[in-house]
Amino acid sequence: MQCFLKVGTLFVLLVLFTSSAKPQGYTSPNQKIDFPADLKLSTAQQNCQNWAFAAGLEMLLKRHNVALDQTYWVQRLNGDSCLDQLPSIERLKDVMNKEFALDDGRHVRLEAQFVTGAPINIDVVIAGLQHQELSLFLWRGHPYYLTGVTYDMFVRGDGVRQFTVREIRLADTFDKQPATTFQRGRDNVNDIAGILSVLVTEQ
Repeated sequence: MQCFLKVGTLFVLLVLFTSSAKPQGYTSPNQKIDFPADLKLSTAQQNCQNWAFAAGLEMLLKRHNVALDQTYWVQRLNGDSCLDQLPSIERLKDVMNKEFALDDGRHVRLEAQFVTGAPINIDVVIAGLQHQELSLFLWRGHPYYLTGVTYDMFVRGDGVRQFTVREIRLADTFDKQPATTFQRGRDNVNDIAGILSVLVTEQ
């Protein structure tokens, strides 16, 4: 009986020690990451949604030293029209996802990468900002540059990190428009069409 009690006591102490030794996790609130404030962004040459979209494509590609301007994309996506709606992602992929011969002699393959709806994998968005990879945030039928986020980071006891977005900071693709924000709890996530980025591969 005494042996049983000793073993039982040892087991309880071991469980208590293990439980107390394992960290329960912690939260780091209001973490921020942004593109440099002086980043010069392309804006639409015409006050039309398709031109705003093309300006965004121009800027995303410019970050990869690919000189295909907004006029190029408008002509191929919409035939040089001024439209108050964005081209479909399917149309963009048909036009963009192929190899291009550039004026500087380089050959690159472009691929439009689109994540539908509100961002779920916030760590991907944060990693993109950390690596200064620009993307377009399609919200309420208009393209914005995703320039920064504020988020809460929860680190679990096993080291896994979880992120909750508080605010997404956006720059307009129209000229002379103020920056704006998407805020959790204020804005409707159903108004987010998705996030667009472009993969550029040298051939």
